[in-house]
Amino acid sequence: MTSEAVRDLMLYGMLMVSAAGFYAMFYALGRMLERPSIVTFSYLFAALQALGALGMILPNYLDPFWKYLIAFSSLVYLFVPQGMWWVVTTFHEKEHAL
Repeated sequence: MTSEAVRDLMLYGMLMVSAAGFYAMFYALGRMLERPSIVTFSYLFAALQALGALGMILPNYLDPFWKYLIAFSSLVYLFVPQGMWWVVTTFHEKEHAL
């Protein structure tokens, strides 16, 4: 693997991870403040996260195992903020009902 390939993989990996963090942050913020525009804005970062994953998957730098793992994790993470929001709100609703 060349140094340029390592650089590209690191940059796309950084894009994928940081965009995923901003996606979760803006999604939760939008839901917390009940501002659908912020939730919609969070989907921009979800798209950037998927773009980062594609940047690692499409070139022939990685073995198929890693490509499948990155694709699977990127796909699953698209639903993590919604799932975590549901878990947290459901947990607190039950807690306040007691």
